[in-house]
Amino acid sequence: MLNHRLINAPHEPEKFVDAAVQFLQKHAKEKKVFCALSGGVDSSATYLLLKKAKINVIPVFIDHGLMRIIKGVEEREYIKKTFPDTIILDIREKFLPKIMGKGDAEVKRKVFKDAYSETISKVIDKENCDLLADGTILPDIEESFGVKITNLKETMSIEEENVLKKKFIKGFVKSQHNVEIEYDVDATIQPVASLTKPEVRKVLEYFNMPQELVYRKAFPGPALSARIIGSVTLDNLDFEKRVHDIVETRVDDYYIEKYGKSMIINETGEQEPFQAFTAISEDVLKKKVTGIVDGKRSYDVPLCVKGKWDYEKLTKIAAQIKGYARMFFELDCNQKGRYDVIIRSINSKDARTASVTNLPIDLINQIKNKLLEISETKYVYYDVTPKPPGTIEYV
Repeated sequence: MLNHRLINAPHEPEKFVDAAVQFLQKHAKEKKVFCALSGGVDSSATYLLLKKAKINVIPVFIDHGLMRIIKGVEEREYIKKTFPDTIILDIREKFLPKIMGKGDAEVKRKVFKDAYSETISKVIDKENCDLLADGTILPDIEESFGVKITNLKETMSIEEENVLKKKFIKGFVKSQHNVEIEYDVDATIQPVASLTKPEVRKVLEYFNMPQELVYRKAFPGPALSARIIGSVTLDNLDFEKRVHDIVETRVDDYYIEKYGKSMIINETGEQEPFQAFTAISEDVLKKKVTGIVDGKRSYDVPLCVKGKWDYEKLTKIAAQIKGYARMFFELDCNQKGRYDVIIRSINSKDARTASVTNLPIDLINQIKNKLLEISETKYVYYDVTPKPPGTIEYV
């Protein structure tokens, strides 16, 4: 199987779209293309580019049960509203038992890879697709390959890519759920491979997409399993969906009220907030979570601090932390609760580095109080760790 990636395209939206259309027509004209739509900005841009290029495309949303709820609405409902011709494939009954009980970060990623591969392969076979459209963007490609995208060729075989990865293994940061998978197609086609997230958002604006899609928060490939520290269960999955919706919705509402949109580009050029979500765990201070040491993923316990809220001081200390994966500021607790909740809000240009969002403490306390209204909530923390030394996600 081959992988076709648009490597050296101009980054201005109009010129990029023209280049992407030419790229897609070069590799996909008169072919049938499978496109997995996740509800996020990357896959949405990929699909719109395929439609712009007049490619015969089959859009599919895979519902594995670990997608988020946003303002009480399931992700599948958003994607169907935005792109009505999307096919919804519900694999929850078969998939969820496979992820339950899995706590290791890379194991979770592998389970997702296997589930996507199996589901996509079935559709490809049923629909007789020739190609698979992939919405993987620049940071994910460079983190999984360990090299700059300019070290890749527009068309490469899986064998060539494996040789490249082995050669630059020291640069590897993490695997991606949709990278390094072989399908029964001639090739994958990756039109947004050279773009960062802000550039993808500009492409969506060029296509006049609704603001709720343009500024949709980034979401990890392994979905909510990346935000459940330790093993996934039906109980903690249900809890994570509820608390996650509280945090993302409250932060979105704050930015919409203040700026008229749920995300801004701040004075340092970051998307603010790039992500706003919760991670959960039982006894999280005893659990190993991800960090970054010398550019590589590390696993260690978090440090918890208490006292007076001081954003500048706390984030400065967290940026220099040693011996811990990250630092939490304790907000409050309900000793009768079960799950610890970590509020995570970060700003970023491209997800490779990130700063902590300086949310008003009044807003943080409002969110904390709302979380504590749920009886299962025990401790509530605010993660004050930049990337590095912390990662954005927790697996």
